Amino acid sequence: MARDDRHTGARTTAQLVDLVLNPRDLGYEQAAARRGPDAAPRWYDRPAVALGCLVIGFVLVVAYVHTHRGAPDAAKVHQSLVERVHAAERQDASLAASAQRLNGQLNAARGSALPTSGALQGQLARSQQIAGQTAVTGPGLKVTLAEPPAPTPTADPGRVGTVPITATNILSDRDVRSVVNELWADGAEAISVNNVRLTPTSAIRFAGQAVLIDFQPITSPYTVRAIGEPDDLATSFAASEVASRYQTLAGAQGIGFGFSESRSLSLPANAGERPSFAVPLTPTPRSTR
Repeated sequence: MARDDRHTGARTTAQLVDLVLNPRDLGYEQAAARRGPDAAPRWYDRPAVALGCLVIGFVLVVAYVHTHRGAPDAAKVHQSLVERVHAAERQDASLAASAQRLNGQLNAARGSALPTSGALQGQLARSQQIAGQTAVTGPGLKVTLAEPPAPTPTADPGRVGTVPITATNILSDRDVRSVVNELWADGAEAISVNNVRLTPTSAIRFAGQAVLIDFQPITSPYTVRAIGEPDDLATSFAASEVASRYQTLAGAQGIGFGFSESRSLSLPANAGERPSFAVPLTPTPRSTR
């Protein structure tokens, strides 16, 4: 039994060595032997090769023509979409300017109708400031968050130029909200993000690659301006867990993060939206008997 095992092992080893040194299949060698060393090529070999080359060339030409025939149409569609986006942006900017102008006229008319002095005028001004309906200027703190530099394309030759999905966005709406909430807690009186004024009803959400503030898209870098006592804001924000977290992310993942005091910050007024459901209650006159 031991002799048979040794014989089987030697035969297996010989087969492996022969497979490495002579990888050609035996069927090819037998066919070549039948044809002989001086066998003439078959009559249909060259026509078959020519026909195959002709078919491949025809397929390549058809693919080239179809690709370049659709290119002008695709370029026209792309240009049309770009023009529509630019037109919508111009219209949005025009409507926002009109809203700001009408809001200023409303404030002027309201101010002229009220007494020039008194608690009512001060209460109205304070309420408008809290609601974000008036532009404000004052000292405060500026905080900046930014995505890290774009990663280099992957080295995988099968997917040249691709970028991992997880590397496209590190910052999201949660990051903007955490900074804003911390500044509110530190005593900020008014806040804007990328020149969009926040109000008590503002919503910060995430959609695709953009952060939405009251349905207005903003993109990185995110600049948060908060009006308040600069020293108190800077001291409280620097000691917060929010600042510590983003300082760690700046070192670990390369995001941009920084904050600085400013003696003069200008925040625009919010265009304002009418409530969808809440309406002022009209008092009914009491009946007298």
